Amino acid sequence: MALDEFCDEFYLDHPDKSVQQQRLDPVPQPVGNPRIDAWIGAAGEHLAQRWGLKVPPWTQRECHFALEHPIFLPTTLAVRGIVIVESPPAFRSRLIFTRVEPFERARFPRDVPRAKVPLAWPPPEETAAEREERELHGAL
Repeated sequence: MALDEFCDEFYLDHPDKSVQQQRLDPVPQPVGNPRIDAWIGAAGEHLAQRWGLKVPPWTQRECHFALEHPIFLPTTLAVRGIVIVESPPAFRSRLIFTRVEPFERARFPRDVPRAKVPLAWPPPEETAAEREERELHGAL
């Protein structure tokens, strides 16, 4: 399944966190192209972090960190400084520099605020109240 289609279905599952987690958990096979494998690992880790899910262990495999040189998306030199600053941690750690909301699509849930700055890294510790709220909404 293409990543765009995956994101559309993932967003349509919102706000059901358990179904979104089930979409992220299956282990994809490496394709053997460092650029694509890095993007797949970043996508899985970022979606989990962005939507408050558990980061699947497969995202930390060596094949998802195999880039030797940075990639800038978009490739325009004029925006390199912006994407270096805005790039979410899951992408930066893999030498991929992209927009703050790399998977913003038409099906992105309307009731969810768009990211304005990169996600905090490391993620802040979840409070008991936040965990209870997440579990309550995830059980729906």
